[in-house]
Amino acid sequence: MAQDDASKRAGPGPGDSVDVPAPSRRRSRLQRRVQVGYVASMVVGLAVAVSAFAESSGHAAAAPASSVEQARGMVSGLPFRDPRNLNTGTPSHLKLRLVAAATRFDLDGKRIWGDSYDGSYIGPTMHFRPGERVTLTFVNKLPTATNLHFHGMHVSPSGSADNPYISVPPGRAFVYHLNIPRDQPQGTFWYHDHDMCMGDEAMAMPGMPSTSPRSSSCADIESQIFAGLSGTIIVGDDRSLLPPGLRHITAHTLVFKDLQIDKAGHILQNAGDISIDSDLPTVRLVNGELRPVLTMRPGQTELWRLSNEGADIFYKLRLDGYRFTVIGQDGYPSALVTTANTLLLPPAKRYDVLVTAGADPGQTWLRTLALNTGPGGDSYPDVELMKLRVAGTPTTPRLAMPTGAVPTAEPTLATAHISRYRILKLSESPDGSVMYINGKTFNPNKSIFSTPAVLGTVEQWTVYNESSEIHPFHIHTDHFQVMSINGVPQRYIGAQDIVPVPYKRHGVAGYVVLRIRFTDFTGKVMFHCHIAAHEDAGMMSFINVIKPARRS
Repeated sequence: MAQDDASKRAGPGPGDSVDVPAPSRRRSRLQRRVQVGYVASMVVGLAVAVSAFAESSGHAAAAPASSVEQARGMVSGLPFRDPRNLNTGTPSHLKLRLVAAATRFDLDGKRIWGDSYDGSYIGPTMHFRPGERVTLTFVNKLPTATNLHFHGMHVSPSGSADNPYISVPPGRAFVYHLNIPRDQPQGTFWYHDHDMCMGDEAMAMPGMPSTSPRSSSCADIESQIFAGLSGTIIVGDDRSLLPPGLRHITAHTLVFKDLQIDKAGHILQNAGDISIDSDLPTVRLVNGELRPVLTMRPGQTELWRLSNEGADIFYKLRLDGYRFTVIGQDGYPSALVTTANTLLLPPAKRYDVLVTAGADPGQTWLRTLALNTGPGGDSYPDVELMKLRVAGTPTTPRLAMPTGAVPTAEPTLATAHISRYRILKLSESPDGSVMYINGKTFNPNKSIFSTPAVLGTVEQWTVYNESSEIHPFHIHTDHFQVMSINGVPQRYIGAQDIVPVPYKRHGVAGYVVLRIRFTDFTGKVMFHCHIAAHEDAGMMSFINVIKPARRS
């Protein structure tokens, strides 16, 4: 069993960690980037783009007021609406077109400037199916370079597929080609901007000119997602995996996003002296609605697809008086169906859950509970998100819930042979402006690991958090299994693509042990903190996955 050279240098465990002074929670998110060399040109380009954007609407940016003041003008309590669909049919060869553009949204009666996919603050839902070939023409009408990441999808990280090195300049189009594997799990995924603002380092794909700061401005990932550039992907229909009585129940998609609105009606962006700060007042929305009302009949069971598609914010969901039955997470069916009173959704997390309405008419709230992400992180208030109204004719009989494993769930890696052990250490500069993995900021050309991963093998990674705030750790392309958290073994309930890594306490780093099998695809597989401000600030790298050596 091999150990990577970088892992040897990193040390055996949390005991050698160094205390990091807690930065101010209200630090400027823009300051978190300015010390990272590869982002220097991004700041200039972003300032130009946002300045032009503000000028086009006749307003200048201003800091956000209270959540109540920012939401003034929105009408709350409107009927719940699912996000609109980009497509519903799923032919063997699916052809789609998606346009990114600066947009003035109507959010429950309030006009707000931001960025959109196809004109919607909540991007339209894409429907894929296993074995499908997808050709997606992506048109960039923004004043900044951008791209698409198909988060959680098990597709190639190279070429014209799920490749974050693609950077589409303003006024250009790019054609993505996704070959969905026949064994792609069915569930809830999402798509969002993942342009890494690398300038001349950006990949020049066939038919697309090279991008550079001199010819194209580049907004950071946080700004683009926060402005509205995200939407849902649903692969197949995981209701088909449930017992017969549940296969035709109503399904809803609940997309959670927050936004900070300046006095001029713009979603806040990182530019000049103004920056996004997730610890400042923010407006929390469900499908772009302020406290919508979802109505169910007494005794009715529904599938809710819960997806945190914001840039930085955590949600701790509770449906007062109810429990969630979890049948999938991060797009993969559950290896063990569980029930929960609360669900923690860091940025990018998804859960597919069953909810059964009470037997009697009434109402309750889906809320996000008060949460503190650490001394150097954020402190969020308790917020009501959506009202559940139970009314109408009762349904009978009560449907039996699934138990055990949902069909097609990934098998456990508990007994897998481990080909290599690796150590990753997440840390921050004392003022929180620069983020590191193993003491290094993101280098698009060089991994923090000196040795690649080999296709078909299983590796065990120990991810330490030496900072004073939670970091949600995400790996592209292949899901993983969480083995333990802070030394406590974890029951296997299913594969996932994101896990919150606990922060340092009393001088000892928090840590998560995970196992990952690299299957099907070679190339650069990215991993990073999924707080968008943190990956922008450098907490990102990649592992090069190669084919096994031929036996002589």
